[in-house]
Amino acid sequence: MNNYMGARGTIVVRLTHMEGRLRLSGATVEILNRGERLITDENGVARAVVPAPPKSLSLTPNPPVRPFAVYDLRISLPGYVSITVYGVQVFDGIESLCRYDMVRLEDAEGKTEDIVNQSPHGLFMYPNMPSDGARAATVFAAADNRPVVIPQNVTVHLGPPNSNAVNVTVPFIEYVKNVASSEIYPTWPDQSLIANINAEVSLILNRIYTEWYPSQGYDFDVSASPAFDQYFVDRREIFANVERIVDEIFDNYIARQGFIEPIFAQFCDGVRSACTGLSQWGTVDLANQGYDSLEIVRYYYGQNTEIRQGTVVEEDPDSYSGTPLSGGSAGADVLTVQNRLNRIAINYPAIPFITLPEGVYNDDTERAVRIFQQTFGLPENGTVDRDTWYRILYIYNAVKKLAELESEGEEFQEGQYPGNELIIGDRGPNVLRMEWYINAISRSGQFPQVPTLTLNGIYDTETENAVRVLQGIFGLTQSGRVDEATWNDITNLYNEVRQTQFPGPTVGGEVSGWPRPYPGAPLQRGSRGDNVYYIQELLRVINRYNSAVPAVEADGIFGVNTRDAVYAFQSAYGLAVDGIVGPLTWEKLNAVYGEAEDGLPTLG
Repeated sequence: MNNYMGARGTIVVRLTHMEGRLRLSGATVEILNRGERLITDENGVARAVVPAPPKSLSLTPNPPVRPFAVYDLRISLPGYVSITVYGVQVFDGIESLCRYDMVRLEDAEGKTEDIVNQSPHGLFMYPNMPSDGARAATVFAAADNRPVVIPQNVTVHLGPPNSNAVNVTVPFIEYVKNVASSEIYPTWPDQSLIANINAEVSLILNRIYTEWYPSQGYDFDVSASPAFDQYFVDRREIFANVERIVDEIFDNYIARQGFIEPIFAQFCDGVRSACTGLSQWGTVDLANQGYDSLEIVRYYYGQNTEIRQGTVVEEDPDSYSGTPLSGGSAGADVLTVQNRLNRIAINYPAIPFITLPEGVYNDDTERAVRIFQQTFGLPENGTVDRDTWYRILYIYNAVKKLAELESEGEEFQEGQYPGNELIIGDRGPNVLRMEWYINAISRSGQFPQVPTLTLNGIYDTETENAVRVLQGIFGLTQSGRVDEATWNDITNLYNEVRQTQFPGPTVGGEVSGWPRPYPGAPLQRGSRGDNVYYIQELLRVINRYNSAVPAVEADGIFGVNTRDAVYAFQSAYGLAVDGIVGPLTWEKLNAVYGEAEDGLPTLG
């Protein structure tokens, strides 16, 4: 039925669970229009090349037929709510990235199917005519010298400002990718795409900088209506080349010389509607004439405009240094990348472990970077450039939240048997914990026959041999497999060794068993009690080895000094700096305390 003369595009489906932290392999993806069935691989990905209209149709306004194909998907996996998606857009020569987070049936409150109705593309259906309300937003904010920052998240109202629509909160960079995929065609020249994305970033940053909607009593940053702001389609697919460009320039905005704030960069399609700002179709003509993106921006917004870079508010304080990392690079940034890739590799087995993460960019590092780039749709060059650095950071922050979680999403209790044997070939947090326990026993000096392991999260022959040695000590069958009896004996011995060597912080005059499990609620300024005593004592010990973390008086009261010490600890160890001891900071305090006392590596 679709005779597109050989033109093709690609549908790429990526399935996850727990807000992207776990990939879902073995899921069925049906392309309903074609009767085609796919299965997601070990990274939760399935892809199909499908017919699409020729690219030329999307390079000219008002083509005789729709310039993109539309496909419907049905996604299913036993134990999960199925997803049916209507209206995935596919362009000639472009990858359409469809990312969905699946929900377990037991968590879905009776829901068995999730319907995603994609809205039409903005250029194909809606003229982008700014309303009087939008034009009123061009007034400048007070010149208070506030810096322009790129927030982590944006709250979007899924309709016109006064409508009774729901709000969704999405990462800023994902918001920009969504708008760009909804407003312009991905087949356009790169310089045209960049100019349009500069305008889209400027518009949303102007809304945030001027607090346009909150100042009027609304509880969102921007609307999804193209009549007032710009077109946002919840849960739509993102085009791969648009994603690549946004990853490079998401923090670039348009400003006028002599002013701080981003301009409210109005735009319209320039064919069905006209406005005082940028013409979307006009950018294509200018790019084809040889204009670069800045020249296009100045053509529409004036010669007194320039492109500036906002300050990114990071979840992790380690920002990109500005220098790409590649063969021959060395130092703290290389070590950071190596450690993060090793942690990511536990959840993404296709990525090889870097066996000697010593801060030198060696062949193992380049190989791991290439596979990471391949896995997450980045240019496969083996170099950690800005895009790769921030994608590693994003994925690392997602997977490290599983350090306290079992695969079913329950909190890990120290010493608790995970419910399944560990055997050759296994990998993951439970293997990493077992290696940690074995190393603590080995380094105690009480059992010299127990070898010290490489901490890599892989149950290899080295781990198996160490387990056999311990099983011999315990009088168990030396199978080399960690069954429940072996797990319990190893963790009990580990606890005995730890209590003998390092009894843990003194709390209220009594010895507290370190590591203490997370209490279930965050500790912050105003908190009191034994758990506050506990973290204060941990901070006191850590201070002996890292003077950047101040010591505090252990009084059980979470005051200003404790908060400042937590700030310093979070900054020193790559955590979100908020002065609150949540589960990640608690875990890191426990781990760094152990590392400070006897050199045990930090998990996660």
